[in-house]
This record gives sequence, structure tokens and C-alpha cells, in this order.
Amino acid sequence: MRITKTVSLEDLAIELRMLPQKMAQAVQDSLNVPYMVAAAKAFCPVDTGALMDSIREERRGPYSVALVAGGEQYINPRTGRPVDYARHVHDGSSRMPPRPFLLQAILAEKHRLRGEILERTAEAT
Repeated sequence: MRITKTVSLEDLAIELRMLPQKMAQAVQDSLNVPYMVAAAKAFCPVDTGALMDSIREERRGPYSVALVAGGEQYINPRTGRPVDYARHVHDGSSRMPPRPFLLQAILAEKHRLRGEILERTAEAT
């Protein structure tokens, strides 16, 4: 993706000074990643649907977002127990192979995120 903008020589210094701030704002705006959540749900193995329903994004800071699954607040309808097995499904265990649904979503959507950040940065300048 190539983005260009024509700036007069007089405005170049101002544009360059503002670029870090504009890029930071573009990253913050782009970290709303519902398409990664949707991709993770598509890759998630389904038995009862509780694990898939628990997939969400969590902001971890101004420039950080995590794609997470499971947790005490999500209950498996079949067992009545918390969905605390997400790590075992994702990373595998001695009884089953790994099914890295979160990693697959991130890898599938990373180019989209990068493009969105670049596009938002270009729009801001």
C-alpha cells in the first residue's frame, strides 16, 4: 500500500512535527479489532459454543489490545463450570493437539490491521 500527500515546503516542518502524534492516534483508533474477534470465532472449535462466546478483545493500554478467550465470567452450559480451558484448547495438552484459533485469527488479519493504521495515519495528515 502506497500513500502519498503533497505538502508545500512551508508546511513540511509542521507536518513532520505532527506526524508522531497523528500516528499514535491512528494506532489507538485502529486497535478496535472486531474483525479479529470474528476471525477467532470462525477458527474456534465448537462443542457447546461457550468457548466461542467468550472470545473478545481487551484493551491493555493506550497502544495495546489483546485477543482473549475464556475466563471465570463465562459458564459452559453443559457442565455449569467456568470456561477455564481456553489455554488447553489453544495450546494443546497431553490428551489433545493444539488448535491455535486466536493465533490463526491474528495471522489472518495482521495485514488488515497494518493497512488500517497506515490509512488512518494518511487521513489524519
